[in-house]
Amino acid sequence: MTVQELLNIEKVYAAEHKNVQYVYNEVGELVPSNIDEDINFLEKGYIGRHNHIKPDKKKQLEMKGLSDFEMLMLMCFEGFLSYAFKWNSYDERNSPIPEMCEALDNVLEKSPTYDEGSVLYRFCTSDDQVDFQIEDIYEASHYVTTTKDNWGKDTNMYIITPKKENSNARSLYKLHNHGNENQVTFKRGSKFKVTNIEDGQRKIIYMEEV
Repeated sequence: MTVQELLNIEKVYAAEHKNVQYVYNEVGELVPSNIDEDINFLEKGYIGRHNHIKPDKKKQLEMKGLSDFEMLMLMCFEGFLSYAFKWNSYDERNSPIPEMCEALDNVLEKSPTYDEGSVLYRFCTSDDQVDFQIEDIYEASHYVTTTKDNWGKDTNMYIITPKKENSNARSLYKLHNHGNENQVTFKRGSKFKVTNIEDGQRKIIYMEEV
C-alpha cells in the first residue's frame, strides 16, 4: 500500500460517514452507530493530519531505511492512532489495518533493539489484561508499548524486564521521540512471564520477557 492509496481510503470513508447516526448503547450512552467498526478512525482524518513530516526528520528516517508509508505509520502509531493497530479482527470492507500493521512491523525491524538493561513501564488502559496469576505466560497478539520512564500514573501498570539477548523490544524513540515519551515497543506476538503482582488500589504486574 502507498501513502496516497491510504489517503484515498480515508477520504472515501469520511465522505460516506459525514452524517453518522447516534444510537444508545447498552448502558444508555449516546454513541456513533459505527463505534464498533475497526476502521471508524478513518472518518476523523488522522491519516492526513499525520502526513506532514518535517524535511529534516524525513531525511533522518530515510537514512534508517524507512519508506514513505513506513514513516507515516510511525507517526500514526506514536500519534493519535496507536489504538488502530491493536485490532485483532478486521472489517471485510476495504480495511487498511493489515497493511498498516505490516508496515509498522517493518518499522520495528529497522529500529534499534532495546539494550539499556533497565525495566520498562506500561501504564495500562481499559483494554489491557490485568487478571493474571503469578507464573502465567502472556502472549500479546498486538504491540506492547512501554516507556523507559516511570511517570507515576495512578493506573494499573506492567513493569517488564526485557530479555538480555534477542529481545523483541525496539527503541522507537531513537527514530522519533514523540513528546519525549521514550517509547519502547515490543513486537506482535511477544511473550511475557508474570513473576509478581502487587494488588492494591491499582495492580502492578511484574513480567519478564521470555
